[in-house]
Amino acid sequence: MFISTDKKVPIHNVGHQMQRREVSTGHVFRYTPSSGEGYLYAHLDEYHSVFYALKFSRSAKENGKSYPMNFTATPIHSGRVENRVEIIGHFEFNVELDQTPRLVTIGAITDAQTVISLRDDVDGNGYPHLYLVLGKTHTGNSADNVLMIKLTKNDMASQSRWVAMRELPTCTMVAMRGITHVTIYDGGE
Repeated sequence: MFISTDKKVPIHNVGHQMQRREVSTGHVFRYTPSSGEGYLYAHLDEYHSVFYALKFSRSAKENGKSYPMNFTATPIHSGRVENRVEIIGHFEFNVELDQTPRLVTIGAITDAQTVISLRDDVDGNGYPHLYLVLGKTHTGNSADNVLMIKLTKNDMASQSRWVAMRELPTCTMVAMRGITHVTIYDGGE
């Protein structure tokens, strides 16, 4: 069973320009022509004073299924967060589960598309929580960690207190469950 995070994305920002630091989780944005290359970005969250986003090609929303090129990490004190962006819309994850999970070390996953689960990390009904592996990170205390974002939430988690980002050492064994693509929507919810 896949329990969505059900994050509500405000529609009042769509079409507006703002500084990168003001973008809300769930929004898709593009840097304005004076400060970017035209790529689309899906804002994931802030974690350890860094803004994380998935980066897509310029034509991502025209393709239906959009697969991220990679993930971006922008420190909150970087000058890049002052750049102007335009809110394009919002996004949702679409998980395609494999028939049989495979065991691998999380450090072997490098594509920002692979969905995993962890041993003994299940919801109240015994279903495994799902995570999207983003890639190696240099936040926290170790450069040997892999960053991931939780695609499911705890049954009783409050949206205002729920932290989706998590790090694990590269040697951690995980179950590869499948892949995810992203649907990008023009407009709000």
